Amino acid sequence: LHTIRARLARFLLAQAEGVQQPSHRWTQAEIAAHIGTVREMVGRTLRAFGAAGLIRRQGGQIVVVDREGLEQETVDA
Repeated sequence: LHTIRARLARFLLAQAEGVQQPSHRWTQAEIAAHIGTVREMVGRTLRAFGAAGLIRRQGGQIVVVDREGLEQETVDA
């Protein structure tokens, strides 16, 4: 099984691919259900990604700032 960090990183990268088109604004609960975890873990992991400079939150959306760093998160330890 993949770690929550890896699953969330993959999810965020996949969502970033569709940036040209209007996209669904996912809630943390929806993201959690999609990647198989709980909302609290999504929130914690998003904060960690933000603190690491991988993402930023902007107007209710999550913006990938460091794609390469986020891609490194997809590799399980």
